[in-house]
Amino acid sequence: MYESITVVGERGQITIPKIIREKQGLEKKDKAIVKIENGKIVVERALGRKEREALMEEGYRKMAETGKELEKEMKHVSKEADEMLDDY
Repeated sequence: MYESITVVGERGQITIPKIIREKQGLEKKDKAIVKIENGKIVVERALGRKEREALMEEGYRKMAETGKELEKEMKHVSKEADEMLDDY
């Protein structure tokens, strides 16, 4: 864990210590997300456009795979149900 003390300026700005910026890959002009979690102020690096697009592509790919698996399973279940109904 890295920890440092910084000062809140007149306009509410703080400087994130260099070691923390380096560890998190924060660079000049990067965007950051500031939020409150469990009563603590949390600052994290916002994903860049390419990173967001890559995550979305991965998510869509996983959804497509899940859809194919579900379709395969539904065909199998449907076939079993039809066989059971034929017995009656």
